[in-house]
Amino acid sequence: MRRRTDHPARRPRTADEGVALVTVLGTMAVVTLFLLSSLALVIGQAPKARTDQDAKAAVAAAQAGIDEYVARLTANDSYWTLGADAANPAFTTGRTIQGSAGRAASYRYQLLSTAEETARNGVIRLQATGTSSPGAGAPGVSRTLTATLQPKGFLRFIYFSDVEVLDPELFYSRTSVTVNGNSYWNSGTHGTRYRYVDEGSGVPVACGGYYYAGRSAPTYAAASYPVRVLDTWSNSLTGTVVSTGTVAGFTCLEIQWASGDIVQGPLHSNDALQVGGSPLFTDPVTESSWTNPPDPSRRWWNSGQPLLSSGGTQGYWPVYAAPLAMPNGNSELLKYVEPRIDDPSAAAGPGCLYTGQTRITFQGSTMQVYSPSTTNAPSRCLDTSNRANVQTKTVPPVIYVNDTASCGSLDTSKMTVPRSGEWTGGITTDYSCGRGTAVVQGTVDGQVTVAAKDDVVVTGDVLAADGATGTDMVGLVAGSYVWVYHPVDSSGNNLLSSSSSVHTIQAAVLSLRHSFLVQNWQYGAALSSTSSTSSKLNVLGSISQRYRGPVGTGNSSGPTSGYLKNYVYDQRLKNLQPPYFLKPAATPWQVVTVTDK
Repeated sequence: MRRRTDHPARRPRTADEGVALVTVLGTMAVVTLFLLSSLALVIGQAPKARTDQDAKAAVAAAQAGIDEYVARLTANDSYWTLGADAANPAFTTGRTIQGSAGRAASYRYQLLSTAEETARNGVIRLQATGTSSPGAGAPGVSRTLTATLQPKGFLRFIYFSDVEVLDPELFYSRTSVTVNGNSYWNSGTHGTRYRYVDEGSGVPVACGGYYYAGRSAPTYAAASYPVRVLDTWSNSLTGTVVSTGTVAGFTCLEIQWASGDIVQGPLHSNDALQVGGSPLFTDPVTESSWTNPPDPSRRWWNSGQPLLSSGGTQGYWPVYAAPLAMPNGNSELLKYVEPRIDDPSAAAGPGCLYTGQTRITFQGSTMQVYSPSTTNAPSRCLDTSNRANVQTKTVPPVIYVNDTASCGSLDTSKMTVPRSGEWTGGITTDYSCGRGTAVVQGTVDGQVTVAAKDDVVVTGDVLAADGATGTDMVGLVAGSYVWVYHPVDSSGNNLLSSSSSVHTIQAAVLSLRHSFLVQNWQYGAALSSTSSTSSKLNVLGSISQRYRGPVGTGNSSGPTSGYLKNYVYDQRLKNLQPPYFLKPAATPWQVVTVTDK
């Protein structure tokens, strides 16, 4: 019997039969190609990424080299005078910075400035090269940075003071004091006849300290500075000397920042500022070295408060900054003059050394010199055989006036000070001919620093020929005082009219032991008016001094004697300085700029 077999009906074929498989295979091919391309790109970029990583490591190593050199300057701020220190491998073979996975980077550096250039312009230029070490068989990558270094010095400020008090040596020749609370010696027997007095020894020392270090309530030990006994009946000192007990009962002549005072530029004081009104400090760099004020946000004392804005101008409160130590003197500048009295065997410097009172009148690139007590000088500085006369010489980079025990025959008509009828018994310059005093005025076409062992006296305007817009630069550095000439007669009347007086000083001024001030500022009619800027004492530059110096007196109606002030910071001093200008003792060097090679 035959079986019947049934077959299923066949599905008719369509036009897209097999397309899905082709699509899947095509997609896989595209993805594979993409992955292979990506892999090839990644593999190709790996060396570039490695190189970029090594370059960054090299830059970091170069920066580490700059930081290491700055650290050496911090430890010894005169390290730059050694030049390429042979004992420092960073100047020769380089120094290694150990990294991870056994890899290390290295740096080496070289000075682009000489010690002479740094002494003259106050700038160190350092080039540091860092090299990465990517591993065996691979080349290292090097990058070079060039840094400009400058110290945080006096030239960074329009105003710098060490102690915010009037110079004690100007005021305390005889001061009434108490000893262990008693004003009179042996008062039980003699009543008020015998008064304890300080003869200008202990009181100036006590008043010469910082406000936060005891000047707010000054005392001193009689054992250190013995007290004298004054007979008030005869107004003469007795032979009694008291050398035991605590001396007090005196006050210091404080000076304050008041309403109307405006400082247009950076300011720093190692002392606490006294603010008695509402002064305006227009620069964020307004600094005090008072570390522990009662209110941490107020780094000044007294009841006033600096303005935070005035007429659209922003104001600032003082902030803390570390103190800057004043040098003890300016004898450092003797290295840069001729003859070298500091070291006769050393090479002569480019500057000029004069002795005894010396007058310098600048006339562009030349100067008139009158120095009758100078007996040893190169002819470029002075013809000593003709020293009795005024001579014209080329302006050197440094002028230093030293003292002498042997005075020449001084003609006051050529020195021009003191003038006829001038009273020399007030608070003014000691015109003894043997003192190291520089008498200066005039216009300078070039760069010069005038230094004096004792005083600098400015008898006329001191100007930069380019109007302080180019590279002309003047420095005035006094071991004692920088005086603005203001002669008066014995009755206290001005000998010069306002139009004949000093009104403009375009210079960096530094008084190391005392002050920048006006002679006899409390005498005579006022030389300034509130409505005339040109009549004020206009300083474009910087002023640095041990103590604050007065320039005039006044009341609510305006000035009554001397000058009103108009002090403006010379912005060029951030990058340019007078030749061989002094910097603070042990000052930190700072990186000002860093460029890629």
